[in-house]
Amino acid sequence: MTTLDTDGYVVLDGLLDADLLDAVRAAMADALDRDGPRGPGGTLHVDDLRGPAVEAVWTAPRLVAAVEHVLGPDPVRGALHVRAPQPGFGAQALHADFAGPPPPEPQVAVAIVALVDVAEDGGATRLVPGTHRWRRTAPGDTVDRTWPGEVRVALSAGSAVVLDGHLWHSGTRNRSDRRRDALQVTFRRRG
Repeated sequence: MTTLDTDGYVVLDGLLDADLLDAVRAAMADALDRDGPRGPGGTLHVDDLRGPAVEAVWTAPRLVAAVEHVLGPDPVRGALHVRAPQPGFGAQALHADFAGPPPPEPQVAVAIVALVDVAEDGGATRLVPGTHRWRRTAPGDTVDRTWPGEVRVALSAGSAVVLDGHLWHSGTRNRSDRRRDALQVTFRRRG
């Protein structure tokens, strides 16, 4: 997994098979029925996903292997929630998912699992490869502004991108005609 070391991310194509993908979507629908939608600025958030399908995401062997590559053995589960920007929404500033200057060892890993096909212009995650090693905080004013060297990761439904949580990344504006549903799964280094 050298791209995790050098670039700070790796794409896991086909992480969820069709049955598991359908079961995760059903868990999302159940959470929406139970709790209702929430979220500012046209982006739906769902935080209380439950059930065997959700557990299967947490424990997917390829996902766990990538996360352990970043954080070491037996990482601690953080949060798992849905981020689903409506058309025209979802743009974020570049950021890392760790507050403050990066410590010597990675403390956070994030997996973004596509629940629908996500094209580069459909709200794809953008990443700035290598920034997890820069030991600097991300610049603030980068919403809808291209950053030198950035890449946008298109994913098919059921695929994931796993990233070192210190890598500069963001959601981009969903320029498609449908909501862009994805899971965001976070882990932290044990201890």
